[in-house]
Amino acid sequence: MTVTSLLALFALLAVSCMTYFAAARFKVPYTVLLVAVGLLLVPVANLAPFAFLKDFPLTPELLFYIFLPILIFESAYNIRVRKLQENVVSISLLAVVSLLLSTAFIAVALHFALVWMGMPVHPLVLLLFGALISATDPVAVLALFKEYGAPRRLSLIFEGESLFNDGTAVALFLILLEVAAKGYHGVETIGEGLFLFSSMVVGGIVFGLAMGFLFSKLIQATRSNENVSIILMLVLAHLTFILAEVISHHFVIAGFEIKISAIIATTIASIVMGNYGRYKVDPHAEEFVEKFWGQFAFMCNSLVFILMGLIFASLPMNLTAFLLPIIVTIAVVAVGRALSIYPVVGFINALKVEERIPMSWQHLMAWGSLRGALAITMVLMIPNDWIPEGWVYEYTPKQFIMALTIGCIYATLFIKAITIGPLVRKMGLSQLTEVEKIEYRDASCYIHAHAMQRIAALKDKGYVDAASYDKLCAQLGKVNEEALKRFKISDKPMLAHAALNIHALGIERYYLHDLFMHGEVSDWIVRRIQAMISNQIDKLENGEVLAEHPGSVKGDWLDLMVDFAHRFMPHHREKQFIETFLYYRAKTIITRKVIKEMKQLSADNVKLFPSEDVKPVIDRYTAYNKAAEAQVATLVAQHGAELAKVNVKLAGKAVDKHQHQLLDDLLYRELITPKVYVSLKHKIEA
Repeated sequence: MTVTSLLALFALLAVSCMTYFAAARFKVPYTVLLVAVGLLLVPVANLAPFAFLKDFPLTPELLFYIFLPILIFESAYNIRVRKLQENVVSISLLAVVSLLLSTAFIAVALHFALVWMGMPVHPLVLLLFGALISATDPVAVLALFKEYGAPRRLSLIFEGESLFNDGTAVALFLILLEVAAKGYHGVETIGEGLFLFSSMVVGGIVFGLAMGFLFSKLIQATRSNENVSIILMLVLAHLTFILAEVISHHFVIAGFEIKISAIIATTIASIVMGNYGRYKVDPHAEEFVEKFWGQFAFMCNSLVFILMGLIFASLPMNLTAFLLPIIVTIAVVAVGRALSIYPVVGFINALKVEERIPMSWQHLMAWGSLRGALAITMVLMIPNDWIPEGWVYEYTPKQFIMALTIGCIYATLFIKAITIGPLVRKMGLSQLTEVEKIEYRDASCYIHAHAMQRIAALKDKGYVDAASYDKLCAQLGKVNEEALKRFKISDKPMLAHAALNIHALGIERYYLHDLFMHGEVSDWIVRRIQAMISNQIDKLENGEVLAEHPGSVKGDWLDLMVDFAHRFMPHHREKQFIETFLYYRAKTIITRKVIKEMKQLSADNVKLFPSEDVKPVIDRYTAYNKAAEAQVATLVAQHGAELAKVNVKLAGKAVDKHQHQLLDDLLYRELITPKVYVSLKHKIEA
């Protein structure tokens, strides 16, 4: 890499940052504005002082081995495997069947359309284009879904489909490239293609699981150093991707090449890390990990989309004369996406194995399919010198496919992306649910009531004069009154029940995280209790009444794998009672905290809920607390000596926690120097 290419890299990042603020200012999707800026940079780059901008090209290696693993990891890391499991049929069929339908339709429809225009193209070229353009990019559309408040399940299905759709699209694309290189030989080629496709999918899943669990254990061994743990995550994303590629090129069994999908392997490894390995990282580093990967993904996407404009303008083709084929292709791809969504989702709904996908969601899935980095990556993988039989045009098939691809990407960004928001609002998908309306009302009242208390305290201290106090109180009181009138909770007792219990479950989750932060519970306990909390929240949001006792929740796929492995570990079986003790101890602490805060809520001056509504929640948590205490007492009676040591260790952690808090507070208030802080910290940790 030269000095000018580095200068181009950082100049483009600087332009991306300015574009981000411009997008926020003018309420335009960021990726849309990035591509527009990329186009505007083309004439700028032709000026002598800015010619260095051309020295940072978008190469296949840069996209495939640097950018793509980061984008995959960032998306897959935040997918909850339990939710994925609940929608596995929908996601699987959309990722495989919909992709194949879309690829086939696009190839066939474009064949007839181009023949009609007098531009016949080899079928293999159209199949390659159909495969790569059927791979959807979740990044831009998910950002819009989040901004406009689309349902969480819709976002999950869309993201899950996009991630696994990317893997199957690349697998199909690589098989078609093999056919392009070796030729088509009838049934033999089809058989080899099916074997390769199965190998890539299954091999990718198995290899991804192995890498995910391996690096989770490595991170567990280094959790005392959060910087090392985060670097290991970065290594996981890229090493999984690169090793899968190496295996695919060198692993042969009985004369058959064993191919592994690098995208599927990286996706699975990232999901394992996000659902299992994340609990092996120092809890204090959790926020940093989220920001770290978010920042890297932001940088990669920024560079990809801004460079896309430079690529499009540099194509050695008369794009004006090529305008009609691009427009026809855009229409064909849009129809192909629709035909790959509605029949498949209709079949999924007919199976009745998962919650029904509404028609409004189907419209958004069909329309909101944006294309991005992966499509460009696959185009760049096509050999420059590949010319199929009968090709008579002055441009190469790669240049032809590149023009169509970037045209489709521009169409999805400049047309679809800017219409997703209005579509979400028109279909009512951004509206609050009945339970969310109550949550809105409660939070609004709580915030404004406490703001009024704060203003009163400022007046008492003389910081606010009487006139300003009266004015502020009138403003805040009006807002508070409007919030109370907007959603009358007294008319909807079931919603009051749901809102109160969701609030209580939120308290549970908060204190569970607090216990984990201070090492008082294991990752196994956190996952188990988190699953129970999530299950109860789902029931409440679906209008169900909670059972008197929540009961246990069946573990997800990763939990089952871990539990199966533990069966072969004698040490783990012998110490299982300690884990059970810590589980019920955590339940005792958490339920006690919920009871305390719910009593405060009932007695609070805010008066969000009448005491008679809060009392059943307190009574239920009191029963939970007594049941957990009984389990703790039983375990202590059976294993008193061993658990006494555990309690001493936990007490030591509590003391350490308090000492660190005091020390941090002294440093924050500048009552001690950094040198004294370090010395005391070493003494506490000795």
